[in-house]
Amino acid sequence: MLNSLIFEGQEMCDANKIDFDRHWKEIIAGMLDSFLLLLEPELFEQIDFAAKLQPMEQELFPIHSKQRIGKHIADKIFDVKLKRKYAMKKATIHIEVQGDGRDISERMFKMYYKLFDKGRKNIYSIVLVTDPSAQHPTTFDHHFLGTSVQFQFRVHHLNNFTETELFTSDNPFALALLAGKYQASTRFNAEQRYTYKVNLAQIIKERYSFVESDIGMKLLIFVDAILYLPDDLHEKFMKEIFRIFKEEGIDMAQAEKTKEVITFGELFERWKKEAREEGIKEGIKEGIKEGIKEGIKEGREKGREEGIKEGLNKGIMEGQLIEKRKIAIKMINSGLDINLIISLTGLSADEIRSLKEQN
Repeated sequence: MLNSLIFEGQEMCDANKIDFDRHWKEIIAGMLDSFLLLLEPELFEQIDFAAKLQPMEQELFPIHSKQRIGKHIADKIFDVKLKRKYAMKKATIHIEVQGDGRDISERMFKMYYKLFDKGRKNIYSIVLVTDPSAQHPTTFDHHFLGTSVQFQFRVHHLNNFTETELFTSDNPFALALLAGKYQASTRFNAEQRYTYKVNLAQIIKERYSFVESDIGMKLLIFVDAILYLPDDLHEKFMKEIFRIFKEEGIDMAQAEKTKEVITFGELFERWKKEAREEGIKEGIKEGIKEGIKEGIKEGREKGREEGIKEGLNKGIMEGQLIEKRKIAIKMINSGLDINLIISLTGLSADEIRSLKEQN
Protein backbone atom coordinates (compact mmCIF):
# COMPACT_ATOMS: atom_id res chain seq x y z
CA MET A 1 0.00 0.00 0.00
CA LEU A 2 1.33 3.41 -0.95
CA ASN A 3 1.42 6.19 1.63
CA SER A 4 2.81 9.20 -0.22
CA LEU A 5 3.08 12.77 1.04
CA ILE A 6 3.98 15.97 -0.78
CA PHE A 7 5.82 18.91 0.77
CA GLU A 8 6.14 22.38 -0.68
CA GLY A 9 9.49 22.68 -2.47
CA GLN A 10 10.37 19.04 -1.87
CA GLU A 11 10.00 15.89 -3.86
CA MET A 12 7.07 13.56 -3.10
CA CYS A 13 8.33 10.98 -0.62
CA ASP A 14 7.05 7.51 0.06
CA ALA A 15 7.38 6.28 3.61
CA ASN A 16 8.10 2.76 2.42
CA LYS A 17 10.75 3.88 -0.11
CA ILE A 18 9.31 2.51 -3.34
CA ASP A 19 11.69 0.11 -5.06
CA PHE A 20 11.61 1.67 -8.53
CA ASP A 21 14.40 -0.56 -9.86
CA ARG A 22 12.34 -3.64 -8.97
CA HIS A 23 9.32 -2.35 -10.89
CA TRP A 24 11.53 -1.56 -13.88
CA LYS A 25 13.07 -5.03 -13.85
CA GLU A 26 9.67 -6.69 -13.58
CA ILE A 27 8.32 -4.85 -16.62
CA ILE A 28 11.54 -5.55 -18.56
CA ALA A 29 11.34 -9.26 -17.73
CA GLY A 30 7.64 -9.35 -18.63
CA MET A 31 8.16 -7.53 -21.95
CA LEU A 32 11.73 -8.51 -22.85
CA ASP A 33 11.05 -8.83 -26.57
CA SER A 34 9.53 -5.32 -26.77
CA PHE A 35 12.34 -3.93 -24.61
CA LEU A 36 15.04 -5.34 -26.89
CA LEU A 37 13.21 -4.41 -30.08
CA LEU A 38 13.00 -0.78 -28.95
CA LEU A 39 16.45 -0.38 -27.38
CA GLU A 40 18.60 -3.08 -28.98
CA PRO A 41 17.09 -3.90 -32.42
CA GLU A 42 20.32 -5.47 -33.71
CA LEU A 43 20.39 -7.92 -30.80
CA PHE A 44 16.65 -8.51 -31.14
CA GLU A 45 17.12 -9.67 -34.75
CA GLN A 46 19.60 -12.36 -33.68
CA ILE A 47 17.41 -13.99 -31.00
CA ASP A 48 15.16 -16.97 -31.63
CA PHE A 49 12.11 -15.92 -29.58
CA ALA A 50 10.33 -19.16 -30.44
CA ALA A 51 12.62 -20.81 -27.87
CA LYS A 52 11.88 -20.30 -24.19
CA LEU A 53 13.87 -17.55 -22.46
CA GLN A 54 15.73 -18.80 -19.39
CA PRO A 55 16.07 -16.41 -16.40
CA MET A 56 19.45 -17.03 -14.75
CA GLU A 57 19.30 -14.97 -11.53
CA GLN A 58 18.62 -17.89 -9.20
CA GLU A 59 21.58 -19.83 -10.61
CA LEU A 60 23.93 -16.90 -10.05
CA PHE A 61 22.36 -15.60 -6.84
CA PRO A 62 21.11 -18.39 -4.56
CA ILE A 63 18.68 -17.54 -1.76
CA HIS A 64 21.43 -16.84 0.77
CA SER A 65 23.56 -14.72 -1.58
CA LYS A 66 24.68 -11.27 -0.47
CA GLN A 67 24.12 -10.10 -4.04
CA ARG A 68 20.40 -9.89 -3.32
CA ILE A 69 18.86 -6.57 -2.29
CA GLY A 70 16.08 -7.17 0.23
CA LYS A 71 13.78 -9.74 -1.33
CA HIS A 72 14.70 -8.80 -4.86
CA ILE A 73 17.60 -9.86 -7.05
CA ALA A 74 19.84 -7.00 -8.15
CA ASP A 75 20.15 -7.93 -11.85
CA LYS A 76 18.03 -9.43 -14.64
CA ILE A 77 19.88 -12.11 -16.56
CA PHE A 78 18.54 -14.26 -19.40
CA ASP A 79 19.95 -17.09 -21.48
CA VAL A 80 18.55 -16.83 -25.01
CA LYS A 81 18.80 -19.01 -28.09
CA LEU A 82 20.33 -17.46 -31.20
CA LYS A 83 19.23 -18.08 -34.74
CA ARG A 84 20.83 -20.93 -36.71
CA LYS A 85 23.47 -18.89 -38.50
CA TYR A 86 25.52 -18.61 -35.29
CA ALA A 87 27.99 -21.36 -34.40
CA MET A 88 27.53 -20.57 -30.71
CA LYS A 89 23.78 -20.94 -30.44
CA LYS A 90 23.26 -19.25 -27.07
CA ALA A 91 23.82 -15.82 -25.59
CA THR A 92 23.40 -14.29 -22.15
CA ILE A 93 21.79 -10.90 -21.65
CA HIS A 94 22.57 -8.96 -18.48
CA ILE A 95 20.28 -5.98 -17.76
CA GLU A 96 20.74 -3.49 -14.94
CA VAL A 97 18.54 -0.50 -14.09
CA GLN A 98 20.33 2.47 -12.58
CA GLY A 99 18.13 5.01 -10.87
CA ASP A 100 20.30 6.88 -8.37
CA GLY A 101 23.13 8.32 -10.47
CA ARG A 102 25.90 6.10 -9.08
CA ASP A 103 28.65 4.80 -11.33
CA ILE A 104 28.07 1.03 -11.58
CA SER A 105 30.56 0.38 -14.38
CA GLU A 106 32.82 -1.68 -12.09
CA ARG A 107 29.90 -3.84 -11.01
CA MET A 108 28.92 -4.37 -14.65
CA PHE A 109 32.46 -5.58 -15.31
CA LYS A 110 32.36 -7.93 -12.33
CA MET A 111 29.07 -9.42 -13.53
CA TYR A 112 30.52 -9.88 -17.01
CA TYR A 113 33.44 -11.80 -15.52
CA LYS A 114 31.12 -13.90 -13.33
CA LEU A 115 29.07 -14.88 -16.37
CA PHE A 116 32.14 -15.53 -18.50
CA ASP A 117 33.64 -17.68 -15.76
CA LYS A 118 30.46 -19.79 -15.73
CA GLY A 119 30.91 -20.65 -19.39
CA ARG A 120 28.84 -17.91 -20.98
CA LYS A 121 30.78 -16.53 -23.95
CA ASN A 122 28.25 -14.42 -25.86
CA ILE A 123 27.39 -11.84 -23.19
CA TYR A 124 25.43 -8.68 -23.86
CA SER A 125 25.45 -6.10 -21.05
CA ILE A 126 22.83 -3.34 -20.88
CA VAL A 127 22.21 -0.48 -18.45
CA LEU A 128 18.95 1.49 -18.43
CA VAL A 129 19.51 4.82 -16.64
CA THR A 130 16.31 6.25 -15.14
CA ASP A 131 17.87 9.03 -13.05
CA PRO A 132 17.22 12.25 -15.02
CA SER A 133 20.45 13.92 -13.89
CA ALA A 134 22.86 11.01 -14.29
CA GLN A 135 25.44 10.87 -17.09
CA HIS A 136 26.46 7.24 -16.97
CA PRO A 137 29.79 5.98 -18.40
CA THR A 138 29.71 3.28 -21.08
CA THR A 139 33.05 1.69 -20.17
CA PHE A 140 34.99 0.39 -17.20
CA ASP A 141 38.75 1.03 -17.36
CA HIS A 142 41.50 -0.18 -15.05
CA HIS A 143 45.24 0.30 -15.53
CA PHE A 144 48.25 -0.72 -13.48
CA LEU A 145 51.72 -0.28 -14.96
CA GLY A 146 51.69 -2.40 -18.10
CA THR A 147 48.46 -4.23 -17.33
CA SER A 148 45.10 -2.80 -18.31
CA VAL A 149 41.53 -3.77 -19.02
CA GLN A 150 38.72 -1.94 -20.80
CA PHE A 151 35.16 -3.24 -20.68
CA GLN A 152 32.43 -1.62 -22.78
CA PHE A 153 28.70 -2.05 -22.29
CA ARG A 154 25.47 -0.63 -23.69
CA VAL A 155 23.80 2.32 -21.94
CA HIS A 156 20.34 3.77 -22.58
CA HIS A 157 19.11 6.89 -20.82
CA LEU A 158 15.52 8.10 -20.55
CA ASN A 159 16.83 11.51 -21.61
CA ASN A 160 17.73 10.02 -25.00
CA PHE A 161 14.03 9.77 -25.89
CA THR A 162 11.59 12.60 -26.51
CA GLU A 163 8.02 12.51 -25.27
CA THR A 164 6.71 12.71 -28.84
CA GLU A 165 8.96 9.87 -29.98
CA LEU A 166 7.73 7.58 -27.21
CA PHE A 167 4.08 8.58 -27.54
CA THR A 168 3.98 7.87 -31.29
CA SER A 169 5.94 4.60 -31.13
CA ASP A 170 4.00 1.41 -31.81
CA ASN A 171 6.29 -0.50 -29.42
CA PRO A 172 4.44 -1.07 -26.10
CA PHE A 173 7.63 -0.66 -24.05
CA ALA A 174 7.78 2.96 -25.22
CA LEU A 175 4.88 3.67 -22.85
CA ALA A 176 6.91 2.24 -19.96
CA LEU A 177 9.76 4.62 -20.84
CA LEU A 178 7.25 7.46 -21.13
CA ALA A 179 5.98 6.66 -17.64
CA GLY A 180 9.60 6.82 -16.45
CA LYS A 181 10.05 10.27 -17.99
CA TYR A 182 6.82 11.46 -16.38
CA GLN A 183 7.94 10.09 -13.01
CA ALA A 184 11.19 12.08 -13.27
CA SER A 185 9.61 15.32 -14.52
CA THR A 186 6.83 15.45 -11.91
CA ARG A 187 8.81 14.90 -8.75
CA PHE A 188 7.48 18.16 -7.30
CA ASN A 189 4.08 18.26 -9.01
CA ALA A 190 1.52 15.70 -7.86
CA GLU A 191 -1.37 17.19 -9.86
CA GLN A 192 0.59 17.00 -13.12
CA ARG A 193 1.62 13.43 -12.33
CA TYR A 194 -2.02 12.50 -11.76
CA THR A 195 -2.92 13.94 -15.18
CA TYR A 196 -0.11 12.04 -16.90
CA LYS A 197 -1.09 8.84 -15.10
CA VAL A 198 -4.74 9.02 -16.16
CA ASN A 199 -3.73 9.83 -19.75
CA LEU A 200 -1.39 6.84 -19.88
CA ALA A 201 -4.11 4.54 -18.51
CA GLN A 202 -6.47 5.77 -21.22
CA ILE A 203 -3.84 5.25 -23.95
CA ILE A 204 -3.12 1.71 -22.72
CA LYS A 205 -6.84 0.91 -22.74
CA GLU A 206 -7.20 2.21 -26.32
CA ARG A 207 -4.10 0.56 -27.78
CA TYR A 208 -3.99 -2.89 -26.23
CA SER A 209 -6.70 -5.51 -26.13
CA PHE A 210 -6.97 -7.09 -22.70
CA VAL A 211 -8.49 -10.16 -24.37
CA GLU A 212 -5.72 -10.93 -26.84
CA SER A 213 -2.67 -10.45 -24.56
CA ASP A 214 -1.54 -9.36 -21.09
CA ILE A 215 0.57 -6.44 -22.36
CA GLY A 216 -2.02 -3.86 -21.38
CA MET A 217 -2.37 -5.22 -17.85
CA LYS A 218 1.43 -5.34 -17.35
CA LEU A 219 1.75 -1.73 -18.49
CA LEU A 220 -1.17 -0.57 -16.36
CA ILE A 221 0.22 -2.16 -13.21
CA PHE A 222 3.69 -0.72 -13.94
CA VAL A 223 2.30 2.79 -14.52
CA ASP A 224 0.28 2.54 -11.31
CA ALA A 225 3.37 1.52 -9.33
CA ILE A 226 5.94 3.93 -10.71
CA LEU A 227 3.78 7.06 -10.90
CA TYR A 228 2.99 6.99 -7.19
CA LEU A 229 0.62 9.64 -5.85
CA PRO A 230 -0.42 11.12 -2.50
CA ASP A 231 -3.32 9.17 -1.00
CA ASP A 232 -6.07 11.58 -2.02
CA LEU A 233 -4.96 11.68 -5.66
CA HIS A 234 -4.36 7.94 -5.74
CA GLU A 235 -7.92 7.30 -4.57
CA LYS A 236 -9.12 9.70 -7.27
CA PHE A 237 -7.02 7.82 -9.83
CA MET A 238 -8.46 4.45 -8.83
CA LYS A 239 -11.97 5.79 -9.34
CA GLU A 240 -10.96 7.12 -12.74
CA ILE A 241 -9.51 3.72 -13.66
CA PHE A 242 -12.83 2.07 -12.91
CA ARG A 243 -14.57 4.69 -15.03
CA ILE A 244 -12.18 4.05 -17.95
CA PHE A 245 -12.70 0.29 -17.82
CA LYS A 246 -16.44 0.20 -17.44
CA GLU A 247 -19.17 -0.18 -20.08
CA GLU A 248 -21.67 2.17 -18.44
CA GLY A 249 -22.32 3.64 -15.01
CA ILE A 250 -19.89 3.24 -12.13
CA ASP A 251 -19.95 1.10 -9.03
CA MET A 252 -17.14 1.63 -6.55
CA ALA A 253 -18.92 -0.25 -3.76
CA GLN A 254 -16.20 -2.89 -3.53
CA ALA A 255 -13.39 -0.35 -3.31
CA GLU A 256 -15.36 1.85 -0.88
CA LYS A 257 -15.82 -1.07 1.51
CA THR A 258 -12.07 -1.29 2.06
CA LYS A 259 -11.67 2.35 3.11
CA GLU A 260 -7.99 2.23 2.23
CA VAL A 261 -5.73 3.21 -0.65
CA ILE A 262 -4.56 0.29 -2.76
CA THR A 263 -2.88 -0.10 -6.13
CA PHE A 264 -4.60 -1.47 -9.19
CA GLY A 265 -2.44 -4.61 -9.07
CA GLU A 266 -3.14 -5.13 -5.37
CA LEU A 267 -6.87 -4.90 -5.98
CA PHE A 268 -6.77 -7.79 -8.46
CA GLU A 269 -4.52 -9.83 -6.17
CA ARG A 270 -7.02 -9.31 -3.33
CA TRP A 271 -9.91 -10.48 -5.50
CA LYS A 272 -7.93 -13.53 -6.61
CA LYS A 273 -6.97 -14.48 -3.05
CA GLU A 274 -10.51 -14.12 -1.70
CA ALA A 275 -12.02 -16.06 -4.59
CA ARG A 276 -9.35 -18.78 -4.44
CA GLU A 277 -9.91 -19.43 -0.73
CA GLU A 278 -13.70 -19.51 -1.10
CA GLY A 279 -13.68 -21.47 -4.35
CA ILE A 280 -11.30 -24.24 -3.33
CA LYS A 281 -13.07 -24.69 0.01
CA GLU A 282 -16.47 -25.03 -1.66
CA GLY A 283 -15.14 -27.20 -4.49
CA ILE A 284 -13.39 -29.70 -2.21
CA LYS A 285 -16.41 -29.90 0.08
CA GLU A 286 -18.71 -30.71 -2.84
CA GLY A 287 -16.13 -33.04 -4.38
CA ILE A 288 -15.76 -35.15 -1.23
CA LYS A 289 -19.53 -35.35 -0.85
CA GLU A 290 -19.89 -36.50 -4.45
CA GLY A 291 -17.00 -38.96 -4.09
CA ILE A 292 -18.49 -40.61 -1.00
CA LYS A 293 -21.84 -40.88 -2.75
CA GLU A 294 -20.22 -42.57 -5.76
CA GLY A 295 -18.23 -44.91 -3.54
CA ILE A 296 -21.29 -46.01 -1.57
CA LYS A 297 -23.12 -46.58 -4.82
CA GLU A 298 -20.39 -49.00 -5.89
CA GLY A 299 -20.89 -50.86 -2.61
CA ARG A 300 -17.20 -51.51 -2.05
CA GLU A 301 -14.71 -49.99 0.37
CA LYS A 302 -12.19 -49.67 -2.44
CA GLY A 303 -14.77 -47.95 -4.54
CA ARG A 304 -15.47 -45.58 -1.70
CA GLU A 305 -11.77 -44.71 -1.37
CA GLU A 306 -11.40 -44.24 -5.10
CA GLY A 307 -14.55 -42.20 -5.16
CA ILE A 308 -13.26 -39.89 -2.45
CA LYS A 309 -9.94 -39.50 -4.28
CA GLU A 310 -11.69 -38.76 -7.55
CA GLY A 311 -14.05 -36.43 -5.75
CA LEU A 312 -11.12 -34.49 -4.29
CA ASN A 313 -9.62 -34.03 -7.76
CA LYS A 314 -12.96 -32.94 -9.17
CA GLY A 315 -13.45 -30.70 -6.18
CA ILE A 316 -10.18 -28.88 -6.72
CA MET A 317 -11.04 -28.35 -10.38
CA GLU A 318 -14.51 -27.15 -9.45
CA GLY A 319 -12.96 -24.88 -6.83
CA GLN A 320 -10.76 -23.26 -9.46
CA LEU A 321 -13.84 -22.59 -11.59
CA ILE A 322 -15.68 -21.15 -8.59
CA GLU A 323 -12.64 -18.96 -7.93
CA LYS A 324 -12.80 -17.54 -11.46
CA ARG A 325 -16.52 -16.87 -11.14
CA LYS A 326 -16.11 -15.09 -7.82
CA ILE A 327 -13.35 -12.90 -9.25
CA ALA A 328 -15.59 -12.11 -12.20
CA ILE A 329 -18.47 -11.14 -9.89
CA LYS A 330 -16.22 -8.74 -7.98
CA MET A 331 -15.11 -7.19 -11.25
CA ILE A 332 -18.68 -6.93 -12.52
CA ASN A 333 -19.75 -5.24 -9.29
CA SER A 334 -16.90 -2.76 -9.70
CA GLY A 335 -17.98 -1.81 -13.23
CA LEU A 336 -15.05 -3.24 -15.20
CA ASP A 337 -15.25 -3.71 -18.96
CA ILE A 338 -16.48 -7.19 -20.00
CA ASN A 339 -13.47 -7.75 -22.30
CA LEU A 340 -11.08 -7.03 -19.44
CA ILE A 341 -12.96 -9.49 -17.20
CA ILE A 342 -12.75 -12.18 -19.92
CA SER A 343 -9.00 -11.57 -20.26
CA LEU A 344 -8.29 -11.80 -16.53
CA THR A 345 -10.54 -14.77 -15.68
CA GLY A 346 -10.57 -16.89 -18.84
CA LEU A 347 -14.36 -17.21 -18.65
CA SER A 348 -16.42 -16.87 -21.81
CA ALA A 349 -18.49 -13.82 -22.70
CA ASP A 350 -21.68 -15.86 -22.18
CA GLU A 351 -20.56 -16.91 -18.68
CA ILE A 352 -19.77 -13.29 -17.77
CA ARG A 353 -23.16 -12.12 -19.03
CA SER A 354 -24.89 -14.89 -17.09
CA LEU A 355 -23.10 -13.89 -13.89
CA LYS A 356 -23.99 -10.27 -14.57
CA GLU A 357 -27.68 -11.16 -14.85
CA GLN A 358 -27.59 -13.21 -11.65
CA ASN A 359 -26.03 -10.33 -9.73
